[in-house]
Amino acid sequence: MKEHEDVYTEPHAERSLPLQVLQDFDGEHLEARLGEAIRLSTVGPDGWPHAAQLSVGEVLAVRPDELLIAIWPTSHTTRNLERDGRLTISLVHDGALLEIRGKASAIADHKTKLDLSVFRVKIESVNEHRAKYADVLSGVTFRLHEPDKVLARWREQIAMLRELV
Repeated sequence: MKEHEDVYTEPHAERSLPLQVLQDFDGEHLEARLGEAIRLSTVGPDGWPHAAQLSVGEVLAVRPDELLIAIWPTSHTTRNLERDGRLTISLVHDGALLEIRGKASAIADHKTKLDLSVFRVKIESVNEHRAKYADVLSGVTFRLHEPDKVLARWREQIAMLRELV
C-alpha cells in the first residue's frame, strides 16, 4: 500500500445535499447554527474567486438540489452572480468539508427591510472532502453582538424566502 493511500481520499461527489444539510438549512434551526459562517465564493470580473460570508438566516434549502439565498443588493457578490451565476458554497458537515457548486439566478429584489436580493441556486454538484486521518470540526465562526435582534431579522428573512418557493 502506498503511503498516500492512508492520507489522501478522493472527494466523494453527489448531485444533491445530504439529508442533514437539508434539515440544517430548512429555516427551523437558526439557534443551533447561530455563530456559523457559510463561505460563498463567486467569480469576480477579473476571473479570481471572490469570497463572501452567509449565515443560516440567509440560506433556505428548498429541495435537495435547490437553495434560495438572500444577499446585499449592492455587493460584489450580487454583481458577480448577476454577471456569471456560478458559485461555490463551502461548509463543515459530518467531519468533512462540503463544496456545493451551483448556478444562481436572480428571482427577487428589494425584499425585507434590508432591501435584499434573492437568488435561486440550482445545485450541480456536492463534493465531500474528507481526510482519513482527521475530522473537520468547524469552519469560520462568529459571535453576534445582539443575538436576539439578529435572530428576529433572520426569521423575517427565512419567512420571505419561503414565500418565494
